[in-house]
Amino acid sequence: MAQPQAQKQPSWWQRIFTTAPRGQYAVDEKQQNVKEKEFIIMRWNLLFLVFDFIIIPLPLWIDIFCPIFAAIYGLFVGWLGAFLLTVFALRSLQANFLMKRVVDETWEDKIPRNTEEERRLADNLQHLVMMCGYKEPMEVICQSIDSLAAQTAAHRLIVVIGLEEGTPEVAEKAARLKERYARSFKRFHVTKHPKQWAGGREIRGKCSNANYTMRAAVTRLEEYGDLDLSCTTATSCDTDSIFAPRYFENLGYQFLTSPKAKEVVWQAPLYYNHFLNERPFYVRAIGIMRAAYMLGFLIPFNINTMSIFSFSLDLCIKGEFFHAHYQMDDIIYTLTCMQALQKRVEILMIPMPVISGPTSGTSQWEEFSEWFRQSERWTIGACEVFHYFVVKRRRYNCSAALSYGTWFVIYYGFILCSLTLTGLAGFINYALINAKHDTIDRMGQMTGQLPLDDAANAGVMIAGFSSLAWTYIVFLIFFYLDREGCKLIYHLKMKPQGAEDTSFCQNLKDWILMWPSLVMYSMVSYWAILKVAVYGKKVCGHDPSSKEGLKAGQGMTSEESAEVSTAIDSADISEAGRRG
Repeated sequence: MAQPQAQKQPSWWQRIFTTAPRGQYAVDEKQQNVKEKEFIIMRWNLLFLVFDFIIIPLPLWIDIFCPIFAAIYGLFVGWLGAFLLTVFALRSLQANFLMKRVVDETWEDKIPRNTEEERRLADNLQHLVMMCGYKEPMEVICQSIDSLAAQTAAHRLIVVIGLEEGTPEVAEKAARLKERYARSFKRFHVTKHPKQWAGGREIRGKCSNANYTMRAAVTRLEEYGDLDLSCTTATSCDTDSIFAPRYFENLGYQFLTSPKAKEVVWQAPLYYNHFLNERPFYVRAIGIMRAAYMLGFLIPFNINTMSIFSFSLDLCIKGEFFHAHYQMDDIIYTLTCMQALQKRVEILMIPMPVISGPTSGTSQWEEFSEWFRQSERWTIGACEVFHYFVVKRRRYNCSAALSYGTWFVIYYGFILCSLTLTGLAGFINYALINAKHDTIDRMGQMTGQLPLDDAANAGVMIAGFSSLAWTYIVFLIFFYLDREGCKLIYHLKMKPQGAEDTSFCQNLKDWILMWPSLVMYSMVSYWAILKVAVYGKKVCGHDPSSKEGLKAGQGMTSEESAEVSTAIDSADISEAGRRG
């Protein structure tokens, strides 16, 4: 009698990836729907061409037809920009003051435990942390996970590392991570995101990876019997994220004490001081600007989260996780939450600094190429999300749609793209005023619009350059905020003392080149708006930023960093596979 054939056991590396979406969380029917007219010509992001073809170049030619309007327009744009930057600076100073005041406080002992239900929630509080990665160096990934292991609430963390299926040596990397961190948290898992898991329209990148990874994590929580939405938060982060030691302690306190905990999103101030002092001036300028804009605009005006943010797991499930057809996971998540709640989502601040890596490269050409590529991607992603926002406008109430759309366009269209380029166009026009004088005179005789006299022109020029001078004063505040952020980072031992310090000469140079750097960034945004207008969805993809230029070692010397790398490489991969 023939014996039944023994079932073939999966290899050790297959057992590593035991976490995958199953059951109801493995169904993503909405995103698998095929749309025949995906690459339509008319798209709402075409409205951003108004900035490229009207608002920005207007100062170059409008004075030929109406010199008075040209003067008013130039002064209005210049001083409006200076006013908005001033508001950002004041808001950022306020947030910085709050952080310095509370950064050393403990939060675990402030969680209420007066009733039986409060004690249950406090005892069972847990934080799901999702970190998505692709080709990042292991040293950079481990540096970020080490900051999670150093959390005062590390015993409450369920850490899930979401790797892409195409990650080089993906099984070996997963085994090393599980070997090193299996006992550092409440639970530790590694997932492997298959290509186009959510259907043919899925865009490769963090959004689709996050969608898969979060569904897999929720599946595993449900299988363990730990899926308690009343006491579970979720956090999305990158592989170059370094958290303050009490980040999750504060998040837990806010989650259990906020009356709207399941209707808000939390965002910590991001500082790009991950060897930012070694980056070129344009990278450092944009890094400082993004940190100030986060504190002064994105958080207080509830525009969108960025890179590293937290939310209730309940809200994530209601919003149907992440939209795998888009590249900007942070902005698109804000909109999916708005759809789930039928109103604007409030963004609350975690008063703890978090370090995020800037664009980087291993050579000057790579530095510029990476900076250009990521700057272009950010703008394309914003245009793509704007189209999504308008298409789904009926899913928000009218006031929420109007207010959010207004601030979104002001930030991504006017401030990031148009502000400096419109000012540059105005300065170019000042230089051409003598060459255009005869043409303005002839047109004035035909239309009755008299040209401005020399005194008026001089006054307009002085007022215009005054707005630029005021902007440079605001830039000083941004540099001050960067220095204060570094002090907080040193104080919390997130970086060795002095690791991010810069000399007076470097600060002076970077301050002088701040406005040219913003002009460079706006020119990239200008090009990106044109590119997405012509090619549409074809150029929407999330090429991961390079981490090769980021050095390893969270507060470690080069010798200690080398020891960590050796320890990782010498991990017993076979033993990790058996622990699967």
